[in-house]
Amino acid sequence: MLKNTIKPGSKGFRTAMIRFVVYGAIIYLTAEFLKWNVTQEMGASKFSEDSIVESVQSLLLLTCALIYLRVSFKYKSIFPLAFGLFAFTFASLIREQDAFLDEHVFDGAWQTAAFGTLLLAAFLIYRKKDVFLSNMNDFASKFSFGILLSGIFTTYIFARLYGRKVFWMAVMEAQYTRDVKNVSEESLELFGYALILIASVEFYYFAKANNIMTIRGTDENSNLQHVYLKVGS
Repeated sequence: MLKNTIKPGSKGFRTAMIRFVVYGAIIYLTAEFLKWNVTQEMGASKFSEDSIVESVQSLLLLTCALIYLRVSFKYKSIFPLAFGLFAFTFASLIREQDAFLDEHVFDGAWQTAAFGTLLLAAFLIYRKKDVFLSNMNDFASKFSFGILLSGIFTTYIFARLYGRKVFWMAVMEAQYTRDVKNVSEESLELFGYALILIASVEFYYFAKANNIMTIRGTDENSNLQHVYLKVGS
């Protein structure tokens, strides 16, 4: 009777544990930061447009955008997808600066800049749509894609619906205060941005692995062609 001599590798388990510890620490620090911040701001300034939370949200989006931009130029094989993700996060960053841009540049400045960035990305993606679709086909099954969707759903859908005034007025009734609604909504948004940051880090490693596979495939094809030429001669 044959015995199973194949031992499962531990590399995948180690990677999963590292992810659990590092990303768990990011989420924990996000929660601790929110707790610290809410004790520092008083009254109507809690999580307002000029609060530290808003600045941290912008910082997270800027970090994500820079990661995607770096990937788009470093790994040409995944440029359309990476640039599209850069445009999405950068447009979100611009949206976070809406009050500043409308006041100090011109009314509607953030819409012009954000939609201009998205249109540029759409044009570049269209020019390389076959590469983009191939990239998406590979990306859709990866850990980074799932985390990215979780961040997008949390920030751009659930947080918006959860922060509706009608909901909080029904919850607090006569004791309704806008500060509670703002703190809750902005906290969810920050959590979503933390997930998007994690997704961008994972995307960097996905792009790196994808680039290695592309190079290996090119080298193998080149070697095969060399063999065929030698046999043919």
